[in-house]
Amino acid sequence: MSVRRERDGGSFHTFKKEADVATFPNDFARYVDQDQKTYFWKPGKFHVVTDAAIAKDALKNAKLSADRSLFFMSRMPNLDLNLIKDFFSVVQKMMVMSDGKDHFRKRSASQKGFEDHVLERFKNKIHNTVDALIDNALQKEEIDFVNDIANPLPSTVLADLFCIPQEDRETFLQWSLNMTAFFGGGTGYENEDGIKVNDSASALRTYFEKLISERKQKPSDDYISSLISNQQKYDLTNDEIVSQAIMMLVAGQVTTSDQICNNMFQITMNQNLQSELKQNHNLIEGALEELKRFDPAVTFIFRVAADDVLLGDQQVIKGETVFICSHAINRNGVEDGYEINIHRDSVKNHFAYGHGPHFCIGAKLARLEMNFLFQHIMKSFPQVIVASAERDHYSLSFSGFKKLLLKRI
Repeated sequence: MSVRRERDGGSFHTFKKEADVATFPNDFARYVDQDQKTYFWKPGKFHVVTDAAIAKDALKNAKLSADRSLFFMSRMPNLDLNLIKDFFSVVQKMMVMSDGKDHFRKRSASQKGFEDHVLERFKNKIHNTVDALIDNALQKEEIDFVNDIANPLPSTVLADLFCIPQEDRETFLQWSLNMTAFFGGGTGYENEDGIKVNDSASALRTYFEKLISERKQKPSDDYISSLISNQQKYDLTNDEIVSQAIMMLVAGQVTTSDQICNNMFQITMNQNLQSELKQNHNLIEGALEELKRFDPAVTFIFRVAADDVLLGDQQVIKGETVFICSHAINRNGVEDGYEINIHRDSVKNHFAYGHGPHFCIGAKLARLEMNFLFQHIMKSFPQVIVASAERDHYSLSFSGFKKLLLKRI
């Protein structure tokens, strides 16, 4: 028997922005959950899932589409959509906005660039990048963790992955950050925001079109060359290659930076945990998975109903949007889920990288970066505490840190 549970209340985004820095992960999970597995959130006009089993089914349900174009457009009443034609042209061809066979085709080609033998070639580059960032940070009396380490690590790794020349990297990063902010709801969606993101999308497309032409003439060991080598097999157009490349920048930069900050904050706020990881480096890999479960960078995963569908017993009507709360489902069904326990079994049993057909394609690379980074931090850093911290809830979908200053003790 289907039901239609509804909830009122204050804005989720407002709650995030006003939450206590230290207790946010648990506070937000409780606020969204409130002992209801599914419900319709009237202020946001979308359904919410807080139950892990229902979330798993939803993320594999063909009736729930990853194409969220109409939802995005509905959130932009003050923006002339003609101003973002280039942006939508790029986004609509992305793997993360596709379903079924189209998604499988794009994903099959895209994941070739993240196979173990490919990532193996980048390990030394990642190690060298981590070494340089840590060495630089340790020269300072106070460590600006966001700007000294968390932001530059993924941006440098991605630039290496694409073989972007050093002189282009700063501009390249800014274009991708503009895309990320807009895609994640981090702007006011006014006309000036649309012009800015459209210019960035157009510039990135032009840049990658040129890069594709160059790589076709002279292949390298970079990600673009991998996509080109599989272009014919998976029937990819040049425009689709461009969109997949931009998707990797948008998804790979912000979520990895945010998760690095979230992990470091929790470690730094828990001195016993910090000491334990310093004494036993074998615990670090599992600890990072537990911290991703506890304080994930992606707050919500969302889908749009392509047909009427039941989520548990909650009736969802075709065209309605479903928000799956990562903070809530990462605690649901987990013993003492509101506590950090780095000794749990099945530490990778979380939703920080999603679930089902759209499971994060860059998860291996992100894990590699974070494992290298925190191994080095635990070996090289002195014991540190938080001097000052400000979370960065720039959108409903993402959650990281705007400021995380650390000092030695």
